[in-house]
Amino acid sequence: MDEIYTIPYNVIVKTHNVETIFFGLLTVLALGTVLHLLQVVFIPLTIAGLLSLMLTPVVNRLKKWKIPRGVGILLVMLALFFVIYIVGRLFYTSLQAFIQVFGSYQLRFIQILEELWIRFKIPGEYFPQMVWTQELINRLVQVTGSFVSFGSTLGLILLFLVFMLAETTLSWRKFRRAFPRRLSLSVGRAVADVSRQVARYLRVKIFISSVTGVLVWLTLTLIGQDLAPLWGLLAFFLNFIPNLGSFFIMAATMILGLIQFYPEWNHIAAVWIVMPAIQITMGNIIDPQLQGDQLDLSPLVILVSLIFWGWIWGITGMFLAVPLTVAMKITLDHIDGLKPFSIMMGSGKMSRSFRRQWRGRRKHRDESGE
Repeated sequence: MDEIYTIPYNVIVKTHNVETIFFGLLTVLALGTVLHLLQVVFIPLTIAGLLSLMLTPVVNRLKKWKIPRGVGILLVMLALFFVIYIVGRLFYTSLQAFIQVFGSYQLRFIQILEELWIRFKIPGEYFPQMVWTQELINRLVQVTGSFVSFGSTLGLILLFLVFMLAETTLSWRKFRRAFPRRLSLSVGRAVADVSRQVARYLRVKIFISSVTGVLVWLTLTLIGQDLAPLWGLLAFFLNFIPNLGSFFIMAATMILGLIQFYPEWNHIAAVWIVMPAIQITMGNIIDPQLQGDQLDLSPLVILVSLIFWGWIWGITGMFLAVPLTVAMKITLDHIDGLKPFSIMMGSGKMSRSFRRQWRGRRKHRDESGE
């Protein structure tokens, strides 16, 4: 008689879990490849979606003031276009000024190196060759030239944004009619939670970045460092890239401050004290206080998201990494089967609402004697 072999249940479960994880990784890679190949469409669509989260409350407020929705959208778009024009104009002129003075910075840098080589009696064959300077100039020229091509992308972003602002109320109405009530309410709560959290993060981040940029601009102007408006703008934009952006702007201003003011150590010390102080105060003290426990992302998850979205969309993906990851985490939190992944993405700290619920349950158990 043939023997019948049975596979233990725990082996089947483990095999199923491995297959699920493997399928999930393949899905993420496939989705990342599609987003990378179609970034011409998805990047403007994503930026327009994030802008609509912040501007929709403004349009709704204008509507409460008896201003028609179409007129309110027009006013918001005109204000946004004016801000983009001013920032773009200032950034373009500052970058052009940097290209013009870069040659003098290069000469001073070579003089400082020669002085150090003589002072420490370093052999001349170890003196570095400045072959990277021409490459840097070429890169800067490409960046300034890319402003022209960015115009078409900006036009697509604004076009998407107009339709999103106009479709906000109608889309919810169509959504409730298209799906069953229970599903529409569940998904509606998830979308509303994502919209609220991401919009709050963007508002706080824009405020923190604006204050950081103004402080960098004013302090460097008072110290006398060149191109202070450029460093203020870069401090504003790069503050959206966690840790890496702040480190880059701090290192750049400190190095160029050393080149400009050497051997005036008072000015050099001022730059080297002020820049870390601003970044530490705004990034490590003020920002966490304003954000509170709403973000709830692990630092490792933030780093992985920067790498992942940077791989997909380059530098633009690094700017969008945190809000996209926040949206992903909140979405997973509203799906029962995927909620453990949302918890693993968190910082490990209990939020205020969760702490209240946990204390309430513990108090109930103590009173009931369970």
